[in-house]
Amino acid sequence: MRNAWNVNALHYPFGYATNPYANSMEEKIKEWLAGPYSYLPEKAKQKYLHTGVGHAGGCMFPRANEAQLTTVCRFYIWAFMIDDTFEYATVEELQAIHRRSLAILNGAPVHPGEVLYRELPQLRQDLLATGSEAWLQRFCNSLTIYFEGIQQEIPYRKSMQFPAFDEFVGIREKAVNVYPLVDLAQAITGEILPSGVLEHPVLQRLAQLTCRILSWSNDYFSAHLEKGNDVLNLVLVLQHERNCSMEAAYAAAVEVHDQDVATFCLLKQALPDFGLYAAPVVNYVENLALMIHGYLHWTHVFTERYKTGGHPSKDLKQGQSLNA
Repeated sequence: MRNAWNVNALHYPFGYATNPYANSMEEKIKEWLAGPYSYLPEKAKQKYLHTGVGHAGGCMFPRANEAQLTTVCRFYIWAFMIDDTFEYATVEELQAIHRRSLAILNGAPVHPGEVLYRELPQLRQDLLATGSEAWLQRFCNSLTIYFEGIQQEIPYRKSMQFPAFDEFVGIREKAVNVYPLVDLAQAITGEILPSGVLEHPVLQRLAQLTCRILSWSNDYFSAHLEKGNDVLNLVLVLQHERNCSMEAAYAAAVEVHDQDVATFCLLKQALPDFGLYAAPVVNYVENLALMIHGYLHWTHVFTERYKTGGHPSKDLKQGQSLNA
């Protein structure tokens, strides 16, 4: 298994950058883990300290200013915690988290004891400072897509039955929780694009491809940890569908990844004329490319999440509840 994959197999024909505020974000993560997230199990908190959440934000959003990057990282640590804790929850539990999360992001108060949501009022303020009220609704809609995706994953995880490839791709695109990051990549340009522009088929396809490419990169590096424990990973789905070796499945996963990258690049290089919005559209699409390559750079350099024992999910699931 250890020799079945190549750490340098994924490549992009566009560059990456790092944010100068990334190190200070790591300090903020430490403060948050000692403050609003102090209720987490100690082992999980230690693993998050080695996840490099601040560097994840810095690598994927190199053009963000300090306030914007703080917003990104505040969302990251909350989203990591929810995803790592509740991936095997029931549909009802996830629906409850979804309802409360959106209610608080839309201005509802946090009730005493609701520690899962402590940071969401501040995140709401951060998001409103990043974009408009209408943009916040766009962000919340993207968060809804994520919750729909993880709910669709549950039957497969519970039964340990692999989905068909096409169904898997549709679920994975949503459950990877990248659509909110796509919204942030647009907002940090400083000019919120109207819905009519973002609904252009080319921009919608680029957003979809960003979600998919980041999914495939994540799956490539985590398959060795998820083998035998999960059925919602590109490498493992391909191995099951083709009844092939892990070596062949990794190679097939790279092909899927590279096809999506090629399509992304073709669309990026031939954007339609968006008139008055041409410059912010170009900046937005450049931010998507930086996000894609930045994630790979973070994986290679800054995180222990994909190393054996580096993922906090098992520690988080022990004794976790919706109010704990």
